[in-house]
Amino acid sequence: MTTHSERPTEPVDPEPHDTERSGAAVLSPRQLRRILPAAVMFTWLGPFAMDAYSPAFPAIQAEFGTSDGLVQATLATTLIGLAVGQLIVGPLSDRFGRRRPLAVGLTGYVVASVLCSFAWSIEVLIGARFLQGLAAAAGIAVARAVARDVHAGPQLARFYSLLTAATALAPMLGPIFGAGLLEAGLTWRYIFGLTLLLGVVGLGLVVFVLPETHPDRIGGRTPPTPAERERRATADGPELTLWSLLRRRHVVVSALVLGFVGAAMIAHLAGLSFFLQTERGLSPAGYSIVFAVDAVGMILANNVNRYLLRRFTAQRLLSVAVPVMLALTIVFAILLRFDAPLPAVLPALFAFVSCWGFVMPNAIAVGMSVERHAAGRASAVLGVAQFGFSAFSAPLVGIVPPAFGVPPMATVIVVCLALAFAVQLVARIRLPRRARVDSPSATAPARSADEPGCGQACRAAG
Repeated sequence: MTTHSERPTEPVDPEPHDTERSGAAVLSPRQLRRILPAAVMFTWLGPFAMDAYSPAFPAIQAEFGTSDGLVQATLATTLIGLAVGQLIVGPLSDRFGRRRPLAVGLTGYVVASVLCSFAWSIEVLIGARFLQGLAAAAGIAVARAVARDVHAGPQLARFYSLLTAATALAPMLGPIFGAGLLEAGLTWRYIFGLTLLLGVVGLGLVVFVLPETHPDRIGGRTPPTPAERERRATADGPELTLWSLLRRRHVVVSALVLGFVGAAMIAHLAGLSFFLQTERGLSPAGYSIVFAVDAVGMILANNVNRYLLRRFTAQRLLSVAVPVMLALTIVFAILLRFDAPLPAVLPALFAFVSCWGFVMPNAIAVGMSVERHAAGRASAVLGVAQFGFSAFSAPLVGIVPPAFGVPPMATVIVVCLALAFAVQLVARIRLPRRARVDSPSATAPARSADEPGCGQACRAAG
């Protein structure tokens, strides 16, 4: 008999055949079908708020008469809010259910969007963007936890791949909408009217569409009393805490990889607008087209990833995607070093960004392979790493001097990806994989939806 501290460090699914507690077994097929579109909308909140206003960076700088660094700080504070917010909302969703913390977060998102739209100084905009990120964190944390409530193992990886593919529409459509408003002669303030509408739609989904999926509350169950929680702790061991999750190898490695690669993606977002518009002379519309094409690459990569998950594990795909992404980024940096023309630079950029479609869903799937009651806390750990690291990489783009003639944006991207690859190498050398895996998890290739035991959960995950 193992104690709580002696649990395996590999991804586990301790309830693979527990039909009473499995969300896929309790919810109706109609409710299961509602989860993916609702999760996509909630996950859109953060990326759309970051990407939609990126074409307006030069306009914001001109209106407030400020520096590149302070404009990029509006992005950095959003990322800090996203990290801190998930650390708060994740554990709360494990305690009070998924819907209530999400509704509170979306209400805050609407209020923060109004503040951003009426900001009268760059300092006010920076503060309002922090609040917007703090509120948007509820959507990301709860969406990932809801997926874990109803899916497990390889089906969970396929669901996250679908979620990431659909969410990739946010960075594709966001800059298009933002640039469209600017090209129509409207100011950047109208862009935050779009985020306000998104928050209102999200609130409607929470009220009318999203079912409660927390294992203790799903299907109208009554939450356990304190006495019942105590009896559960006596029978099943102490409740998982954030600290106990951080002692699991697969959670820590997934969080670090997701954090460093996510930081590289945000560094690319922070610097690309200035690079394409200020240095290469593209219009806001031209910038949004480049961004949209790159987002299409992410969507295609996600769909390829879903197919590959039928043959390979999420861990295996992740171990290949990171070094490939690093190699492509080095090519991108070399092209910038020698002032290559855009027809040469943009394909390298496209290839590098597309790799995010392989990294993100697999890293999340491996890191979220924990007990269902701890899904919110696991989501918080991954979210803090993903957006917390990014909060440092965004301002670095405006601070770091060119290295060996390579622009700061490319330098920060290469360093972040090199750190992600180093984490993978150290994990293999210092933390060898256990020989035994207790149950099906993200380490096992996905079964066909036609195989016994897969059922509605597999079909709902695509």
